[in-house]
Amino acid sequence: MRKKYVIGIGLNLFDAQASLLRNDGKIVVHTEKKRKFITANETIDICVSLFEDILKKSKKYRDSIIGAGLALGGIVNRKKGEVYWPQRRERGYMYISVPLKKYLEEKFRLPTYIENDANACAWAEYRRNYKDYKNIIYMFSGVGCGIILDGKLYVGGEGGAGELFINPQPVMSSYLGDFRFLTQWPHDLGVIKRAKELISLGRETRLVKRIDSAGNLFLEDVFLEAKNKDKVACEVLEEAAFSLGVKISFLVNLINPQIVVIGGGFEEAGDFFLKKVIQTIKKYAFSFLQKSLKVEFSSLGRKATSLGVAQLIIDKGCL
Repeated sequence: MRKKYVIGIGLNLFDAQASLLRNDGKIVVHTEKKRKFITANETIDICVSLFEDILKKSKKYRDSIIGAGLALGGIVNRKKGEVYWPQRRERGYMYISVPLKKYLEEKFRLPTYIENDANACAWAEYRRNYKDYKNIIYMFSGVGCGIILDGKLYVGGEGGAGELFINPQPVMSSYLGDFRFLTQWPHDLGVIKRAKELISLGRETRLVKRIDSAGNLFLEDVFLEAKNKDKVACEVLEEAAFSLGVKISFLVNLINPQIVVIGGGFEEAGDFFLKKVIQTIKKYAFSFLQKSLKVEFSSLGRKATSLGVAQLIIDKGCL
């Protein structure tokens, strides 16, 4: 049987990765690029750059490559190959439609499949690590999640399932309470903003030395200093872990998963972060639904997006 290959490209919080996957699931070629400032233009540029790089490194397999997959944030219209990116406005959001499938197919002459990043990660974890479990939630930061139900990727009626926020409106409360908590969270769970707030209050922290000349502080710096027991870094991440744990608790009660996998960059936050998330879930989720629940960091890490979208093509024939 002739071997076939698929390119998977995944965009993450810290970087973007591309893998050439053989139809038996083996990674044959891999490349990656760092990301620091995530914008629409940067997203398109890094997609093109990774495509060019992985194709260059995969020359000897070119005739056997059957297609490519791209996993990234946003609501994905799989039939049209378009991604809808929400842009915050004063009252709610407007959605920018980007025809990435058409653009990439015309440029690289390869059939291309577009998938949401959290969905791709969920499928990668299921196929590679949790085949014996049929109900899984993959948390891509706190913004979105990928859902496996009864061993199948659940995307909903229009393909946009898993977005964990509502549109903001002028009125965000009722007699039942305030629900601004349900609006979109930053991809970094607000860690950087909160850290800078504490620094501005004069809190002593080594994070000050990690702020660059342009005033930028990066999430990886906070993770590193937390592992070095910096009090401000630990405090900020503990607050973020609590918030994430509350959101996961709601999903546990709603979906009753067997496994919750935390990824999207936060798998690098450290064991104390995971411990705080689990402690919060124990308090807020129904105890009966926690009897066999596992909550773990993604072991695939940053490779999950690229591996997942390529695996979907192999498993589902998505092209």
